[in-house]
Amino acid sequence: MEAQISKPTRFALFAMLCAMAMVASAASPYGICSHLTGGSQKEEVRARSFAAMRTAGIGMVRCDFWWTMIERPKGTWDFSNTDAVVAEAKALGITVLPILDYSHSAYPHPQDDQGPWRRYVRAVAERYASDCPVFEVWNEENSSRFWKGGPNPTNYLPVLRSAYVEIKNAAPSARVAVGGLAGIPFEYIEELYKLGGGNSFDIMTIHPYCVPDAPEGRLAGERGGIQRLRAMMARYGDGEKPIWITEFGYPTNENNPEWTPDMKGYKAKLGVDETRQSIYLARALGIAFAEGVEAFLPYALRMVPKTRYDREGHFALMHPSFAPKPAYGAYATFILMRPAGSTQKTLPYSDSNGVFFPQWRRPTGEDAGMIWVNAAWAKSALGEKHTMRLRFTADAVRFFGCDGREIYPQKDDDGLYKLEISGSPVYFVGGELCPLASSTQKQGEK
Repeated sequence: MEAQISKPTRFALFAMLCAMAMVASAASPYGICSHLTGGSQKEEVRARSFAAMRTAGIGMVRCDFWWTMIERPKGTWDFSNTDAVVAEAKALGITVLPILDYSHSAYPHPQDDQGPWRRYVRAVAERYASDCPVFEVWNEENSSRFWKGGPNPTNYLPVLRSAYVEIKNAAPSARVAVGGLAGIPFEYIEELYKLGGGNSFDIMTIHPYCVPDAPEGRLAGERGGIQRLRAMMARYGDGEKPIWITEFGYPTNENNPEWTPDMKGYKAKLGVDETRQSIYLARALGIAFAEGVEAFLPYALRMVPKTRYDREGHFALMHPSFAPKPAYGAYATFILMRPAGSTQKTLPYSDSNGVFFPQWRRPTGEDAGMIWVNAAWAKSALGEKHTMRLRFTADAVRFFGCDGREIYPQKDDDGLYKLEISGSPVYFVGGELCPLASSTQKQGEK
């Protein structure tokens, strides 16, 4: 039997759908990766996938528009799969982000012969530009897994440049995204800029995975990758271009007892439990938008793992049965708390004690935000709770947990809320958080 979403979460999702109706005109920064264009995806799976996206408030889905699937046999175009996905998405108000990939067995690799590649890109762009405002050119081209002969910006740039020309010819208003780069490969990106690649894309896209570590080290602050990437882009006159995260997440695979720390790639095999997956996702979302990221697409909606140790197959936010993992509810809750059209506040969003508190203004005009701790004094980044006394700019503030359940903290005689803080984010709606007090109390302290 499929797991059910809790009653408080169902109420939150209903409220979210009402909020979505009020801000329907706002372009959604919330997407998801889903392999809906694969030939094995049945109509029922597509329908249930889109229903799950709509319920969570997800406004964009990233799919492969495989060249070998669309041009088959050689010289013949078959858009039946992609047509169905785009049509179903459009009917629900969901935008498709096509990934233009990969090489075709009937032709040389695109870096070696631009002609066939350009025809494919032109065919896709002319057909879908009216429904797909952004096209992503390749996927993880800085990885040997996805680029023939190993990653090389010199080889990728002609592929990107020719796709950019064909897409702009088909639809001048369409935006072109660099193929989602594995990690945040600063050397690769800088070499692309040195080669003149900045003129051939509108959006920088990255996949800043940090499994199994917490997201703060990879994403947050001056030492985090987003600010460093922005600074590099600015050096080449691209500081105003948007950054998208088109893949991010944590797998919930079991760790094979035969894996040992001395194994090659040991850390890369590790999974996290479902609770940690949900909490780290919520924290990553809070940091990313505080750092100015324009769109965020977790990987992935639903996958079918090959084994219980299969890392790739366990990244999904839902089980193969479509039963939601806690991460699905955490994503839906974040979207509810920070709806499309929200404006991020340019305030400090962390302090020296490892407390994070990004804030924003919702389309309705309400101030809102979230707060959690990722600090050395927290023995368990997820479990141990600490009491903080928080002041807001309004008297009536509502609080919600990562799963959407409402929390009711007490107020002290000074009008400060006594809120228990841990590694699991708490959302607040209805007021701006004032600068934090200098002291934090562990649970049970006076």
